[in-house]
Amino acid sequence: MSTVFNPTIAAITLRGLLGRRRSLLIALPPALLLALTIGLRVTTDINSSHDFGWPGVVLGQIGLVTLLPLTAMIIGTSVLGTEVDDASILHLLATPVSRATVMTTKWIVASAATLVFAVVPITVAAFVGTTGYVDNPGPLDMTFTPVKGDTAEALGVIVAAAVGAVVYSAFFLFLSVVTKRSVAVTLIYILVWESLLTRQVSGLRLLSIGQYELGLADQIGHLPNLGAHLTMSTSVVMSVVFTAGALIYGTRRLQSFRVSGEAA
Repeated sequence: MSTVFNPTIAAITLRGLLGRRRSLLIALPPALLLALTIGLRVTTDINSSHDFGWPGVVLGQIGLVTLLPLTAMIIGTSVLGTEVDDASILHLLATPVSRATVMTTKWIVASAATLVFAVVPITVAAFVGTTGYVDNPGPLDMTFTPVKGDTAEALGVIVAAAVGAVVYSAFFLFLSVVTKRSVAVTLIYILVWESLLTRQVSGLRLLSIGQYELGLADQIGHLPNLGAHLTMSTSVVMSVVFTAGALIYGTRRLQSFRVSGEAA
């Protein structure tokens, strides 16, 4: 059996995650983004001098930096955090399945759920918000002149959202293991660290998942008003480091749990 993914644990996790009430809660942030994007597209002209800037703000600052992590938070803290809180994780850890397999399986399930519930709606919103946009040439453009109807802007947002779903899932899963107040801590990270501090203090952007997303979206699609501050290489490297670090240290924390009770 694979040491990375356990189908039984994945099935149990997914069944617990997709309860009716929780599914509605998970779907709410992406639904708000879709409603906002469609409403703005219907009521504005994105190529006018007055309205051209909103796709970058809505898709970047609201979609990638706020609503995506909120969805990832609900999912990431649910797939393991509730089990840690009520100590049912101890029954799972009493089985022969390795702690690393438990951690990676939960991460894969959380990432997949975030991709479905958040990235798919963001994909729709990206195309709605940028179709017909007169863009500045990005690295995926085939010409050096602005092209109307190019999909590079949408593609940049989609790739950034997919990467963000994977990194946020790993990080929030890690927080679920290291603290019983994972929801409060993740909210502070999203609303204070990501949405406030990293916008004001440039040195903190290197430790911001949202900035990794914006860096990728900007370098791929060059959508204006994203508020990106990191290069492509920095965004890619730090995304890998953040994900690997969260999984490794989360696994070590799980290994400190004892079947008899609290973490050692």
